[in-house]
Amino acid sequence: MKPTWEDLNARARGLGTHLLTRSQLDTLARAPDVATLGAELRRLGYPVAEEDVSPVALDLALRRTAAARLRILGWWCGPRAAVLAVLFEDEDRRSLRAVLRGAVQGIVPEARLAGLVPTPALPERALQELALQDNPGAVAALLVAWRNPYGSVLLPDAAAAQPDLFRLELLLNRAYAARALRASRKVGGLLTAYVRDVIDLENAYTALVLAAEGKDITPKDAFLAGGARVTIAAFVLAAAARGPGLAGRELTAAFGRTPLARAFERYGDDAVTLEATVLRIRIGELVRATRTDPLGPALVLAYTLRLRAEALDLRRIIWGVALGAPRGALVQDLVSR
Repeated sequence: MKPTWEDLNARARGLGTHLLTRSQLDTLARAPDVATLGAELRRLGYPVAEEDVSPVALDLALRRTAAARLRILGWWCGPRAAVLAVLFEDEDRRSLRAVLRGAVQGIVPEARLAGLVPTPALPERALQELALQDNPGAVAALLVAWRNPYGSVLLPDAAAAQPDLFRLELLLNRAYAARALRASRKVGGLLTAYVRDVIDLENAYTALVLAAEGKDITPKDAFLAGGARVTIAAFVLAAAARGPGLAGRELTAAFGRTPLARAFERYGDDAVTLEATVLRIRIGELVRATRTDPLGPALVLAYTLRLRAEALDLRRIIWGVALGAPRGALVQDLVSR
């Protein structure tokens, strides 16, 4: 029997009232310094210690808040948690990707943790332990010891003398895509369509990397199966394009008349802006879906993406204020609406 969503939607709607408004984010972005920003975040309920208002401490506060909200949502999911693997494991995938990148590039552990959202499967302490590992092999071995499903997927390649980061991220994405598709098909409908969008976007991002940097890899070997719009033919064309701009045009054609096409039609080489644009579009699509199918999972999906958008916006504000970035630019680039 397919799960029902009314109770979970009600909980997600309630949690959504605690997300910051655009006006509140605007006020935070115009804080004169980090100390003032920390005090304002504390007033808004973020766990910011009075004795430490450094950017790193503020980033930790927002990550803990996002983790607490996801944990609450997980409690309310009950037996539907496996079906919603697309949500929780997507955060795990993002965290593992950042940890692996940090291990390969020798980034200090604190920086590896920036922006990562703990989940029930990878809580804060687990992420801290992973960030302390010296190499990808140690990260994968620790995951295997914890019986995390991604450990065995990564270990053979991660344990190599010179692990290939691109290959590790591909393995991670492929495993996530397979697991999320399998879980979503228990429900079908919007949830499966959502996963297929995630796969399309991962293929699009990979194609942009191949077009910009080139890799010693056959493009079709980097393709993730299961998407709806970015076919293997479109992927190969985009990956073989002479630069990210031309690749973006190929991807625009692949996404057709969908709102996501707008994110790629004028792409240059700004991956951060692209991520924000895509996130904004996906939230808008899900909000519209809540109106046409109010009893489906759209509201829960929209809430988790709005939570991600808030974390992204706050992180940008924290470091923008710390580095003295123009406040107008910070406000203009906010994802949350």
